[in-house]
Amino acid sequence: MRFRQLAFLGTLLLVISSLSPTTDIASGQSTPIEIAQGKIVQAFQIVQQADLDGASPAVVSQLASSLNLALSFEQIAIQLLPTNKTGSGVYASLSLNLSTTTAVQALGAASTARTERVLSQVGTYSIALATGLGSTVLIVEFHRVKNLIRRIRLRRLRLE
Repeated sequence: MRFRQLAFLGTLLLVISSLSPTTDIASGQSTPIEIAQGKIVQAFQIVQQADLDGASPAVVSQLASSLNLALSFEQIAIQLLPTNKTGSGVYASLSLNLSTTTAVQALGAASTARTERVLSQVGTYSIALATGLGSTVLIVEFHRVKNLIRRIRLRRLRLE
């Protein structure tokens, strides 16, 4: 399954989970679960950007798997919240840590992909420039090449 489909499913699951009822939290305070949800969304966006920047499919797949695991930790944290706030906090923390690590890895993969693309373009342009310069010199100096070949043939004939 392509990353965009996984990202869509993950985002959909995240939106559905954010609609679930929460316990008595003062207005304006962020819960660990809300922080983890925000970080997962941010990490999904970064991984998607890495995919668009040309990161290898294997790397993108590994990052998507990590984010799916972070999403499952966040779902467990939501399920535990009414009965076990400590366990919920632990799973929210795991989700936050994993999504943060995945976001950092995705930034590295995107940077590597951009660098490889730039180096490839530089190499391509260098080859094109060298080819153009070489063909120009060959065309302009073709008469000298003919004279050089003629001199070499004459030297061989004299030696024989």
